[in-house]
Amino acid sequence: MPSHSPDTSPAAIRPRALNMRQLEVFHAIMTTGSISGAALALHVSQPALSRALAHCEARLGYPLFERLGRRLQPTPEAQRLHEEARDLYRGLDRFNSLAQRIGHAGVDTLHLACSATFANTLIPQALQQLMRYSPQLRVDFRTATYDELPEYLLSAQADVGVSLVESNHPGLKSRLLGRQQLLCVLPPQHPLANRPLIDPLELCDTAWIGYPPDTPLGRLCSAALGIDASSASIQVRSPAIALSCVQTGLGAAIVDASCIPHLPRGDIVVRPLTSDVYSDIWTITSARQPCSAAGQQFIDALHVVLKQLNVSQAQPPRTQSAGNA
Repeated sequence: MPSHSPDTSPAAIRPRALNMRQLEVFHAIMTTGSISGAALALHVSQPALSRALAHCEARLGYPLFERLGRRLQPTPEAQRLHEEARDLYRGLDRFNSLAQRIGHAGVDTLHLACSATFANTLIPQALQQLMRYSPQLRVDFRTATYDELPEYLLSAQADVGVSLVESNHPGLKSRLLGRQQLLCVLPPQHPLANRPLIDPLELCDTAWIGYPPDTPLGRLCSAALGIDASSASIQVRSPAIALSCVQTGLGAAIVDASCIPHLPRGDIVVRPLTSDVYSDIWTITSARQPCSAAGQQFIDALHVVLKQLNVSQAQPPRTQSAGNA
């Protein structure tokens, strides 16, 4: 007698799409690592969450987790799906951030994100220029690494980014705004401190602070100056941090001109390099919507400051301390 039982072979199972609630359940379990943690995060009971997970697997037609006692071990399929889920939730975070910003559109706030190398002098000088004409403007100013900046801009947490490198993301627009000279900063007691010019290769025989080869200045120092970063006593990821190390006497460093303080200091000496090398300054904005009026005014003010800085850099090399550099 022929059987009329349903065909449950793998070939007969057709995966169906998960709804948003089921995706939320899956994401919560992957993020917390357990049924109990996910139930707590979603404010539901553990049995209800277990049933929801079973419905997810039934719709997909394959298991998402291996049950190892009370633990859940994600399957390779679950790991792959979670990569996409993370992208979806990052997009949702960007959406919510933008929605909140639109809701506060009545508050005129400029949101900035920049590399730490520009935070001490260049950005404050540009803001000083800007707020002479817009004294009521509010500013939200944060620092970020060059690889963090795109996310701030894409998530609408920043209107303008200022970076040492341009962005190649299709959702962002980069503009080369200017260049700044690389200079050597040294503790006064450093053996090269009395030299009028510093040969970068001579730093490798002394205590010095360098940058990893995957950072903007690390690549520039390697390509333009031939410096081997592995010989550095200390490696940092920001010229601002390198300058702090120099100020405590840990060694010399090559930094951007804009991160050197303009007030007199007795703890560092500034010297030109034997080779003129410049780093780029990029402004980055959204390619999907026009830059805000306040953002454009800030870029204009930054351009003015850079022109003034380039004029000062064009003066004959000086050999005194940073306060007069």
